[in-house]
Amino acid sequence: MQAAATASYGLRSCLVVGLVSTALLFAGPLMADEAETLLKKMTSAAHGMSYQGDFIYERAGSFSTHRVWRQANGEVVERLLRTDGTPQEWLRRNDALECTSAPTAGAAPSDRAMLPEQAPTLQQWYSLEVLGSGRVANRAVTVLSVQPRDSFRYAHELYLDVDSGLLLQALLVDEKGALLERFQFTNLQLGSVDPKNLSAASTCLAVNEESVVTSLANDRWLPAWVPPGFAPIRREARQSADSDLPIVTQIFTDGFARFTVFIEPLVDGQVAADLLAQLGPTIAVSRRLDTPGGAFMATVVGEIPPVTAGRIVASLSPDFDSQAFIEANP
Repeated sequence: MQAAATASYGLRSCLVVGLVSTALLFAGPLMADEAETLLKKMTSAAHGMSYQGDFIYERAGSFSTHRVWRQANGEVVERLLRTDGTPQEWLRRNDALECTSAPTAGAAPSDRAMLPEQAPTLQQWYSLEVLGSGRVANRAVTVLSVQPRDSFRYAHELYLDVDSGLLLQALLVDEKGALLERFQFTNLQLGSVDPKNLSAASTCLAVNEESVVTSLANDRWLPAWVPPGFAPIRREARQSADSDLPIVTQIFTDGFARFTVFIEPLVDGQVAADLLAQLGPTIAVSRRLDTPGGAFMATVVGEIPPVTAGRIVASLSPDFDSQAFIEANP
C-alpha cells in the first residue's frame, strides 16, 4: 500500500511538473501575441475614434492640463486647449496644424499612436508584456510594458482602455527607470463631438505653411547611421527664408519612437555653434557641417537617448567613422 501510494504521488508530481513546464513554455509567445493584439487595437482606436476629454501632461518636472476634442469622420479634426497657465490652443486637420496660439505644437493624445504598418516588426526592437489591469479616468485598463531590446530607445508603459483600446495613460522611462514623460486622461467621453467645440478661438492664428519644394527622392542628407528598425516616413525640402537652398526635413520612426533630422543652410559668415539640449524625453543635438557646397547646420530632435541622437547627427558628416563612435560611446 505504501509503495503504491508513493508511486501514485510520484506520478501526480510528474504530471504537475509537466503541466507547469508546458504552461511556462507557451506563456511567453501567448503573452506576446496578446500584447501585439492590444497594440493593434490601440492603433486602430487612435486613428479612427472620436472622443473628448481632459488629460494631464508632465515632463522634466513641468506639469500642465489640457482638453481635447477629436472628430474622426472621413477627415480628422482635433482641437487642443491648455486649461492652466497661459491660454494656448491648437487646431489640426488631417494631422496638419491649421492654427495655433503657441510657438510649438501641443502634445496631443493622437501623437502617441504607433504606425499600423510597423506593428508586425515591433517585437524585433521591443519586448512586449501584459502586466495586469487597473483603472484610469474611471475606466478599466490593461497595462502593457514595452521594453527596448537595445540602448537606442526608451521604455514605455501603456494603459489601454479595455472597451475601446484607446490609450488612456502612457509613461516614458529611461534606461535607469527614471520617469521622463507622463500623459494621462482624467476624463474621457467616447463618441461624436459637438461641431462648435471644433472651432478655434480668434486668438488661434492661422499657420502659413511654407511651400514644399520637393519630396526628396535621392539619398542626399540621409544619415549614414540610424538605429535598427527606424525608417523614414517623410522626407521633404522647404524653401529657406534666408537662403536659395532649401531646409531639408526627414522624419524617422520605429513604430513607437520618432526623431526628425533638419538640415538648414547657413548664410555666409553666420556663426552656428554645436548644441545639445534636453527637456524630459526630448533631445536636440546640432552640429555644423562644412561641405564643398557650403555650410549647413544639422539638427536631430526626438524622444531618443542623447547618445543615439549624437550618433545620428555625427553620421551626417562625410568623415563619420561608425566603429570609432561605437568604441567612444559603448
